[in-house]
Amino acid sequence: MTPIIAIAGIAGIVWAVVLFRYGDLIAGCLAVLLVGSVFGHAFFHVALITADRLLIGGLIAAYVIYRRLDLADPKPLEKSDLAVFLLIVVLGASTMAGNWKLDGAQPLATFLFFFCLPVILYWIGRQAKLTERSLLTIFGFLAVFAVYLSVTAFAETRQMWSLVFPKYIASPDYAEFFGRGRGPYLNPVGCGLYMSAGLFGVVQFWPRCRLFGRGVLAATVCVILLGVYCTLTRSVWLGAGAGLVMIVGLSVPKSWRVPMLTAVLLAATTVVIAKRDKLNAFKRDKEVSVKDMSESASLRPILATVAWKMFQDYPLFGCGFGQYKECDIEYLQLVVGELNLEKARPYHQHNVFLAILSQTGMLGFGTWMIMLGLWTRNAWSLWSSRGAPLWARQHALLLLALLSAYTINGMFHDVGIISMVNMLLFFVAGVSQGLSPHMHGAKSAGAAPRAADHRASQLAGVSI
Repeated sequence: MTPIIAIAGIAGIVWAVVLFRYGDLIAGCLAVLLVGSVFGHAFFHVALITADRLLIGGLIAAYVIYRRLDLADPKPLEKSDLAVFLLIVVLGASTMAGNWKLDGAQPLATFLFFFCLPVILYWIGRQAKLTERSLLTIFGFLAVFAVYLSVTAFAETRQMWSLVFPKYIASPDYAEFFGRGRGPYLNPVGCGLYMSAGLFGVVQFWPRCRLFGRGVLAATVCVILLGVYCTLTRSVWLGAGAGLVMIVGLSVPKSWRVPMLTAVLLAATTVVIAKRDKLNAFKRDKEVSVKDMSESASLRPILATVAWKMFQDYPLFGCGFGQYKECDIEYLQLVVGELNLEKARPYHQHNVFLAILSQTGMLGFGTWMIMLGLWTRNAWSLWSSRGAPLWARQHALLLLALLSAYTINGMFHDVGIISMVNMLLFFVAGVSQGLSPHMHGAKSAGAAPRAADHRASQLAGVSI
């Protein structure tokens, strides 16, 4: 009982500080991201109880109080919201229809903690009152948190353990990915996605700063990019780079975009050609050899083939959410062309899209893609809106960049089951959907005042 009281005390103190100091649901959501990332399950837990889950309970209570006191900002349901709720229904049905008690109810835990809890953050972020101050708070939080993760990642790769906090990151009890910048997530991809989000957040302050401020921002970007490099994960590098290029490319005058994109592609192609051998095989994990790293790339077509075979046998409803490792053994004895599927036995799926497809079939995969597609469409519409305020448009741009990084990493890893990744994605998406009245208001108002639009476009560096 004492540990549970201790966890409840930590969650209560954090929530009390956030609620009474800031009095804002957005600050509460950010507190959940912080506590869940740094003081989550690996830091301390009793059974399924952790500080961040108790904090979410407090956040739900606060949301109910805010609604009753008319301090929230409820918005009508839209297609993107319906897609989110439909996804949860499909995943829940798929989980319960299978053997949800497998491995100590792991499928049910995955459904609840990696998908249901993020939807709570999505909904509260969407229904909170969203102002320029709250959006700048999000950008600032992501940026500062990314600096912490970057310093930690650098210290991990250099074994400077005195700079690493929490200390479980340096524990040999968590051997997987040891030697890379994996941060409090114990996973370089999860750590890299949060650093990418911070990178995308910090550049949003660029049009608001003068010369000295921009120098500070440039230094911060360099620190975060160093942290991204220290993950020693190619998909993280690519995702962060693609998102950053997207933000810069959409924020410069149109006449600059083609030359800039051409220069970036040429530079990237040159680096890949020159460093191809080193990029394909280099030592990353402390206990894994260069040869093992080289062979890991050959696993992805094998894992993709297994997932495709599973989809062909269960095309509509899939094999059951959380049932991948229970069902893939049926295919490991096969040899498809030159691929020996037996090599996939120890591994989970390395592609979030194939994981959803094989486990939930076209029903779950289709719902998942519709949800991501609607988020992308709405974010693009908000970013392109002439009448929306700059801060709202910038958050839409942040979501577009994050979706890009999420997709790129998701093509090489099942990012849906990495700790706190969906919490970040769903929260940022929820806030973006909550900003949709700005987009709709611009449409209904017709042509907005040209002078204000032109000033905003100049501030953002966008040519309209």
